[in-house]
Amino acid sequence: MVLVLPAPKGRLPWTNNDSDLANYMFLMATGNETLPAHDQFVLTKISLTGCGLSIVGALLSVFLVCYVPMKSDGLFSIGNMCLALLASQLAFAGAENAFPTQVMCKISAAVLHYLFLTFHCWALAYSVHLMMKLCRVLPGLRWKRRCILVAIGWVAPIVVVALTAVVDAPPTTGTAYQRGCDGDHAVYAVSSGHQARGGHQQGKHLVMTVFSLLPVSSVPWLLGLSSPTAVVMQYLFVILNSAQGLFIFLLHMLLSTQIRSLLRNRMNEGEPRQGEEIKMSKSGSTGPSHDITESSIVNVGCGMKNITSRRG
Repeated sequence: MVLVLPAPKGRLPWTNNDSDLANYMFLMATGNETLPAHDQFVLTKISLTGCGLSIVGALLSVFLVCYVPMKSDGLFSIGNMCLALLASQLAFAGAENAFPTQVMCKISAAVLHYLFLTFHCWALAYSVHLMMKLCRVLPGLRWKRRCILVAIGWVAPIVVVALTAVVDAPPTTGTAYQRGCDGDHAVYAVSSGHQARGGHQQGKHLVMTVFSLLPVSSVPWLLGLSSPTAVVMQYLFVILNSAQGLFIFLLHMLLSTQIRSLLRNRMNEGEPRQGEEIKMSKSGSTGPSHDITESSIVNVGCGMKNITSRRG
């Protein structure tokens, strides 16, 4: 993992004598190509501002997950994703000080590698949750499903980081992070693409669904695979990913009709109505108004399965 710029002559290669926070693009850097000093300065300030907003958004999202009585595997995944994002951004902010030894630098790189990888693995776990819901895997066995999600989100990154340390390869983040991103949006793209047949209204819902799923799918991180000299792509990458916690709160949590309804009931009545709580808990979806996320994706997926079986 590239933490700092290549050190000029006279500096230790594992130290960073700059007191400012490094810009977010360092997390995907694999070579020595850099932007001009002015662009690096602006990206650093954007990273600092974005991390602050992201931490606030992630904290609010975790609060909503704990406060709203919706016991779904989807919210369980989103809550853990926000916790991983909180830890990774705090570690990123604190890992830019000068290190006295190369060992300390390697430990810091391993910690950053693990924490950011957990965020992407929880995005993958969210899509696995959708697949399990679609295929009706382990119905009624919530603890087993959550054990699978925890294994993907928290345990799998340990294996990746350990293998990276064992083979003693240069800890570049691009390939490791991409592993967490590759399968995240497959479920969304395939199953949501069939929603556009219903005219303008369904097209509007589809657009809102895409916006609600982008922050939790790790898709914006793919911008980091662009050329290091692509200034516009680097700016987009830093803006979208440094403030990812804020986008999760605004686009995925606040746009959820169910979360807003349950939150309104909790604030007005103290507890939601029994029938509504049961209905919300069973659906377990989080998404935009007229939610086309978990429940709609699963329904479309079931329809696709039925069509396929008929044709077979």
